[in-house]
Amino acid sequence: MRNQKYAKELELLQEELDTANELLLKAEKNRDEYKNKYFQFKGIFQKQTHTFYQYQNLTDSSRETLQGIFKGESFEEFLACGVQPGNIDALWEFSRNEALNGNQADMAILGELILYFVHLYNGTNDSPVLSFLSPKVGEAFDTDQHIRTRDSKPAGVISEILLNGLTNAYTGEVIKKAVVRIN
Repeated sequence: MRNQKYAKELELLQEELDTANELLLKAEKNRDEYKNKYFQFKGIFQKQTHTFYQYQNLTDSSRETLQGIFKGESFEEFLACGVQPGNIDALWEFSRNEALNGNQADMAILGELILYFVHLYNGTNDSPVLSFLSPKVGEAFDTDQHIRTRDSKPAGVISEILLNGLTNAYTGEVIKKAVVRIN
């Protein structure tokens, strides 16, 4: 009789253990699904937030000038302003002027911002609208595709690319010439 009581208790405890193990497995599965979603979203937003922080690392004078393009202070406002075609154009023009005037401090960040917003803008269309004109060092200078800096020779080969140009992705027509240095 006593053995039957212990056997019954053991059976109930085993059922509770099995139920607890099932719940644990479900919880682990949910945790893994949420963890995967977290890393997926982190990957998406990490690039966006990196770009936003890069913008904040521009020199004060560049950020002050770009206030006409990037209105507000929030991440969302930054994205909303940056993806607009007119603002991409204005950002590129500002970057071109900086390169032509020899202001190199922010050129790497400005190039990243343009690349990011062109990519984002192209993603809002059925097919890309803009593409990059990316000359190579050692390539011959071409006035139809390149603008040379003031300290460059009038002709020759490209020694440095300061800013990639923009082209129409459909036609290949040059919209914005690449800014280069010729030595």
